Amino acid sequence: MYKIRNIYSIQVFSAASEMNNITKAAQLLNISQSSVSYHIKKLETDLSVALFQRGANGLNLTEEGALLAEHVNLGLGHIEHGIEKITNRARSVRIALLPMFSSRWVSAHLGSLLESNPELQLSIHNHSNTFATMENAENFADLGIQWGCGNWKNFDVTKLWSEKLVVVCSPDYLKLHTLKELADINNCNLLHVDDEGMWAEWFLANKITSATTQSKMMLQDRHFQLSSTINGLGVSLFASWLVKNELESGELVNPFKREFDTSFAYHLIVPNKISLSQSARKFKSWVINTRTCT
Repeated sequence: MYKIRNIYSIQVFSAASEMNNITKAAQLLNISQSSVSYHIKKLETDLSVALFQRGANGLNLTEEGALLAEHVNLGLGHIEHGIEKITNRARSVRIALLPMFSSRWVSAHLGSLLESNPELQLSIHNHSNTFATMENAENFADLGIQWGCGNWKNFDVTKLWSEKLVVVCSPDYLKLHTLKELADINNCNLLHVDDEGMWAEWFLANKITSATTQSKMMLQDRHFQLSSTINGLGVSLFASWLVKNELESGELVNPFKREFDTSFAYHLIVPNKISLSQSARKFKSWVINTRTCT
């Protein structure tokens, strides 16, 4: 297999094959005509094949030269594409976000980041609280937001803030179900997404035994859970700030008129295999410095 000894000779050959003229190739590369001639001659010597025919009108590719030019142009095109891809990636940040967190928190605060960093390119990848459990999470995003207790191996984890949970339901649902004591929850349909553990923690913390016949419904995502709760399909546990507007508007009610402690929270997580770019570090710093649930 031939080993390329001077990659610059390939670049000079590409320019010469494009311009068909030593003088124009030299001007394109900003080098001397003698340098162009040297690199072409060196490449021809190394390959033991003539690449050009010299004539009164300049350079004409030989059959071998035309074949080489085709592959060189293809190869240089791949290299150019690769350079463009990694330089764009250096500015772009792949972020794994939860849809409801995006709409209720990120969209409300993101303007300040983009105004002060107009060059920042964000690539948003939605997930259903699965980022921390992906086998190759680094291929999905550079960093992300995950809901849970923060015990994810292979990730750098930063808790954003402590949460308070509220039990909520629609006014119509409350009319049909007595919810005066906490134990009355056993008579309700419990709505959850991927977090049945939240209800388990709630029952344990409040010293309530869950009924073996407890009706439960697993929903696709938090937005679906919210709309299902508003439409009277059952009761839900939500971070209190997430449903603040619905409670104020009366679409939802807090039957127990209180909040509950929880070990669950939103976390900013970064796969250990990721070396964050400057742009990604800037986004991470912004999230941590902006973390507030109000």
